[in-house]
Amino acid sequence: MKTAIVSFFLLTNLIAYDKGDTINDSIASHLGCNGDKVYVIDFFASWCGSCKKEIPLISVANTKIDSSKIEIIGVDVDKDVNKGIKFQNELKNSNNLKFRVINDPQNLIISEFAPIGMPTLYYVKNKKVVAIVTGAVDNIDEKIIDDLKEME
Repeated sequence: MKTAIVSFFLLTNLIAYDKGDTINDSIASHLGCNGDKVYVIDFFASWCGSCKKEIPLISVANTKIDSSKIEIIGVDVDKDVNKGIKFQNELKNSNNLKFRVINDPQNLIISEFAPIGMPTLYYVKNKKVVAIVTGAVDNIDEKIIDDLKEME
């Protein structure tokens, strides 16, 4: 059993997007990643405690970016879309979700990226992964702003 689990994680990481990889056209189109913008793609779910803490901070970062050059996109991976939408609406109603969200109940998008944990942010420019941040990060809003400044 241990061998099967280790093999699964090794195979998953072999097909996961890594820094420098180009995302496929179908996923780029589904996400709406067109042109020269930097896209900050945030994978989250209602069951992820760290995600619940980070989304309001990511929303703060979203208010500080130049939307003509940068877009933050959330990808909600809840298998139960209704649960995901309820979670998103709760965040919106408390003014804590201020970026576009795509629901991915069939896990089509996340299976392409295959992050090693949740939450995970991918920075994508010209369909290339330029940076990845995995796991809970204190002051993620400041980290995003700092990362974006370094990418200018």
